[in-house]
Amino acid sequence: MDETYTSKDILEMAVRAKGKGVELYLTLARNSGNYHVGKLFMELARDEQRHKHDIEGWLDKLRGEKQEEAYPGERSLFLKSLAEDNTFNCDNTQKKALESTIDEEEALRAGVNFEKDFMLFLHELKRHVSPERSATIDVLIDEEIRHIREIFDIKDRLEKGG
Repeated sequence: MDETYTSKDILEMAVRAKGKGVELYLTLARNSGNYHVGKLFMELARDEQRHKHDIEGWLDKLRGEKQEEAYPGERSLFLKSLAEDNTFNCDNTQKKALESTIDEEEALRAGVNFEKDFMLFLHELKRHVSPERSATIDVLIDEEIRHIREIFDIKDRLEKGG
C-alpha cells in the first residue's frame, strides 16, 4: 500500500510521540523508588507537555517543502517508521513500571532512549520544513539534548552514591 504523508501528518505523529513521552515520564516518576529520579521525570513530563503544545501550534502553519525522493513519499514513510518503531515504542517500559517500582537504571535508560529516538525524528523532520521552522526544531533538539544531560547527571550521582 503506497501512502504519502504530509508535513501535517508527520507533526501529528510527533504530537502523539510527545504524548507518549508525557505518559511514560509520569509513570516512571510515580513508580521510581528514588526521590531525585522521580523529580527529574516529573520535570521531563512537564517539558514534554510543553513541547507537545509547541508542536501542536505548528500544525496549522507548517508548509511542507518538496524534496527529491527515490519514490513519492519516501521521506515521509521513513519519518512514519521512525515515529512508530522508535518514539512510540515506550509501552513495554511503561507497562513494567506500572506493575511495580521500576529499577532506576532501567528507568533512566528508557528516558535516554526516548529522547535519542525523538532527536533522530526531529533531525529528519527538519529536512521537511521551511528554514524559519528549522530554527524552531533546533530549539527542540537542544531541549532533548538537555534532557539527556539531566538524565546522565542523575545517573552519575546515583553511581557515586548521592
